[in-house]
Amino acid sequence: MQLRFFTIPVLDSAAAEAELNALLAAGRVAGVERQFVAAGAASFWSVIVTLVDGPGPLPAGLKVRSERRTDYREVLSEPDFAVFARLRILRKQVADAEAVPPYAVFNNEHLAAMVRQRVTSAEALARIEGVGPARVARYGAPFLALLAAEWAGPQT
Repeated sequence: MQLRFFTIPVLDSAAAEAELNALLAAGRVAGVERQFVAAGAASFWSVIVTLVDGPGPLPAGLKVRSERRTDYREVLSEPDFAVFARLRILRKQVADAEAVPPYAVFNNEHLAAMVRQRVTSAEALARIEGVGPARVARYGAPFLALLAAEWAGPQT
């Protein structure tokens, strides 16, 4: 693996940004760390990019980040996307009430997994990769209630 270091000044950043963007587009990026350094007119971003060398298999346990975002409208059926959209609205409400970013509650992949797996129990929710019992205990109840109502179907 390689590390590449960049300093991107806040003022006149075009050249450094172009170099960084070219590297990100061409390499197998394993990670990016950044830190803002406030120094008045001399403020800058310090960026470290970790790259995986050459072709072939990745080192054990390492996933190369994909910058392409998933369009859940394309990967979920129309009815499932409607449930996903309702989960996102609920997530925003919970995040606002807790004063946390929405991804701290559940990220989009968590919400999609809830829909795909037809989750209706705390145990099933905790089995989703990255969720775990603490997140279930803190945020799970309203999501499970919404999902249970969705999967129960129309009431007569």
